[in-house]
Amino acid sequence: MIVLQNIHSSVILTLKGTELNSKNHESLKALSKSAQTDDIQRFTELASAFTEPGDKEKADAVLQVSVAANRKNYDKVRRTSDMCEALRELMKEEIEEELKKNREQAIQQGLQQGLQQGLEQGRINQLIDLVKQNLLSIETAAQCAKMTVDEFQIVMKKQNN
Repeated sequence: MIVLQNIHSSVILTLKGTELNSKNHESLKALSKSAQTDDIQRFTELASAFTEPGDKEKADAVLQVSVAANRKNYDKVRRTSDMCEALRELMKEEIEEELKKNREQAIQQGLQQGLQQGLEQGRINQLIDLVKQNLLSIETAAQCAKMTVDEFQIVMKKQNN
């Protein structure tokens, strides 16, 4: 028996038993809390063949609900190479979008870190120049650079080489 409930403008599908015909109702069987690994695999293979954007989005929504309801069975199924490929194909656009977003964040973070390091190195170079011109003591320069005098002297020697 399939029971549809409307709660706060959301339709909730409740599946009772496993009376659904496997061939005709792959997406509904995948939604049940008792979805079997065969049901999951068939639905994922079927959904990965969708080409229309609307169909892929609907299949993705079913997949998200199904995964939430059947985490253990999905863990079993995803270990097979065919299943991994089917899931990757189904989630291709989302994966690519997430990779692009992560790549952009990594680039921004790298630029920020590089800028900070460059500014710090420039500040240390200025302190070294002031020490070399006898306008600043090495102790004061080391303190400004948040280094010990020995560490500052090592940095000065590296700059001379």
